[in-house]
Amino acid sequence: MLLYELLGGGTILTLILPLYLLFFADLQVVPSPSDFLLLLIFASVFTIGPFLLQLQALRRISAFTVNLSYNLEPVYSILFAMLLFNEARALNISFWVGLSLIILSVFLQTFSILKK
Repeated sequence: MLLYELLGGGTILTLILPLYLLFFADLQVVPSPSDFLLLLIFASVFTIGPFLLQLQALRRISAFTVNLSYNLEPVYSILFAMLLFNEARALNISFWVGLSLIILSVFLQTFSILKK
């Protein structure tokens, strides 16, 4: 399904690009060869790679468990901000309670799957 979405989006954007350039002729929207190479590398590593890893994970664990683990994504962002930007002082007890509940739900789901 993702293949069809990406092909459809790429095709539509390619068809609309000449019309866009007609109205905004002074903008350069075509990347240089080095930028194009970097775009291909980043797209492969940070889009296609994680998607393939997700498909591999879905073969072994349920979609519910994968979706539950997605709830940890904001937690990772907050923890990285705490470490990189020293922003821990803005967090109160409600954050830590919420974090504990999210982690507890992930562990309980994992435990129930392993128990089966």
